[in-house]
Amino acid sequence: MALITQQIIRSENLRRIYHLIDRNANISRADLAGITSLSKTTVSSLVDELIRGGYVVDCGAGVSVHQGRRPNALQVDGDSNVVAVISWRRGRLDIALVSSDSRMAYRSQAPLNAPEEGVEQIRRAFFEVLLPAAGSARIMGVCVIIPGIVDEERQSLFSTVIGVGHDDPVVPQLQQALAGYPLCFLNDTACLGYAERVFTPVRDPYVAYVNVSKGVGACLFAEDRMLRGAGAVGTQFGHFSIDRDGPLCDCGNRGCLECLVGENALGRRAAERGLDVSGLGGRRLLFSDVAAMADAGDEKARALIDDLGRDLAYGISNLIALFNPSLVVLGGTGVTLGPAFLEAVRTALAGMGFPEFVSRVRVEYSRLGLDAELTGAAQYYIDTHYDFSGNTQQRLFLR
Repeated sequence: MALITQQIIRSENLRRIYHLIDRNANISRADLAGITSLSKTTVSSLVDELIRGGYVVDCGAGVSVHQGRRPNALQVDGDSNVVAVISWRRGRLDIALVSSDSRMAYRSQAPLNAPEEGVEQIRRAFFEVLLPAAGSARIMGVCVIIPGIVDEERQSLFSTVIGVGHDDPVVPQLQQALAGYPLCFLNDTACLGYAERVFTPVRDPYVAYVNVSKGVGACLFAEDRMLRGAGAVGTQFGHFSIDRDGPLCDCGNRGCLECLVGENALGRRAAERGLDVSGLGGRRLLFSDVAAMADAGDEKARALIDDLGRDLAYGISNLIALFNPSLVVLGGTGVTLGPAFLEAVRTALAGMGFPEFVSRVRVEYSRLGLDAELTGAAQYYIDTHYDFSGNTQQRLFLR
């Protein structure tokens, strides 16, 4: 038991040292020892193991503000290590290789004609596209992102968007299809939220990230930790009902935020406002279309944006009452509604909810693009699950 405990401690220390090198380019061994309070001997041993493993490179003498011999600078070896990321959507797969220093090394898409083709198409995307594209780089793991719930307890997935239910054997099928590689399932909103937390200057201790896209989702951060992990079991904000007599949602509930504010609801909401969408040639109405109409002076489009902002604000006001964040970040395709939507949310929110909490909250748009879902997934997997001591192979991660 003592041996196992020491292995766990060393594994966690390897991840901790790697994390610090990743976040602080050209950091020295002495700096690492000062930050971690580990002995210089222990830090040197951990760094040497990461270098031998091919995860970190020693760049030679770096810059020093002190007199004397300059310490060697350390960096993550992003050229030699990548994470394969596959985002499973209704009609396509977004596929990518993300380097361990968070660069997009490869990016493409593959069509997906039916939900039952998902497992086979993911297998083909990995072995026929991503694996060759990786070349000599080590694939640290495979992340599969879904717009739905990753249920660790039942080891299953649930998503009305891609048509996968708890009883569908997707998890074991993909384990078998990708045998030999660590496999991690993640929720799309959690990946976007994690990217916002890691790749931007956001440092508020309590943050809610709200993804307004085809549906609506949220993830919550408390003192740098994502609550309940990245499987979407902590909150299903999109299925918070704001109208008990509202339209029927795919989940079986009525008046969910998802079926009132999500992009999939725009056609119905536009029809209710009498918005003329004939110029779209029969294609589906998008948030960006509504913004363009409003910018062109269409009063009905402007009213629709106000409606969407007011409905989302109602849901956020209740989220604030439950969680009391200091910052709410709005992301997803909803940001293409532009400044008018953000202002509509802020204005409506000011007159809703528990004033003592609401008055302290800032509501801002995300600073990142939609590709942050892919880089966020890779970074979360490395930060949370990857074992730098070499014990990650063929493991399954569902949170």
